[in-house]
Amino acid sequence: MAQKYVQRSFILWLMLFSLLFSFFSFHVSASFDEVPAQFLSRVQVQYKQQCAVCHGDNAQGNISLNAPVLAGQYAWYLQRQLNNFAVELRGIHVDDSHGKAMVVIAKQLKSQPEELLQLTAYIESLSSVAIASSSATKSFLPTNEANIKAKLKNGSRYYQAKCGACHGGVAQGNKSFKAPELAGQDTDYLKRQMNNFVKGIRGNSKKDKLGRQMAMMAKTTQGKELDDILFYISQQK
Repeated sequence: MAQKYVQRSFILWLMLFSLLFSFFSFHVSASFDEVPAQFLSRVQVQYKQQCAVCHGDNAQGNISLNAPVLAGQYAWYLQRQLNNFAVELRGIHVDDSHGKAMVVIAKQLKSQPEELLQLTAYIESLSSVAIASSSATKSFLPTNEANIKAKLKNGSRYYQAKCGACHGGVAQGNKSFKAPELAGQDTDYLKRQMNNFVKGIRGNSKKDKLGRQMAMMAKTTQGKELDDILFYISQQK
């Protein structure tokens, strides 16, 4: 009798463990390859209600609203930045008008942790879409093939020396260093964030260790060198 009880208990615990493991695996990996259609439709609705107005229906970003590309960005990075906005490590500087708009939304999402995980996983699953360059970006684009090759060569050299160790050789990002993907991002946005780091608008809190590291690195490049780095990043897919 005791042996049967132990066996049944073991089977019940095994079933419970399997269910928990499946649940945990879904929420951590958050792959949308095999998600039921009804669930995917819910997270799509959530995205359209909370993100699409600024970041676009496909998370492709919106230059006119200064909203960055989100599509394809790592969920863990999106989660960290949303948390930074929510706890006011980012977006509260008097000169960060774009960041301030994110604080309210991020606080709403922080109160719904499960929805936040699903939303960021959905955004990561989207394919990155190339967006047209703004007039600001076009101002430092090379005008002929010779200039393109020279700028790309210089940009690659500067990038590998100052950015590649953390963000990867082709700007693909690196989770081990908690560095986001840069390839595919709007270069106007990247340049604005670099300037924000330099000016102390972003990465100025003692609690934002990673932001402070970026602020230090941002101060090591400027002018033509920064433009060449941004051009190199813009050519990575």
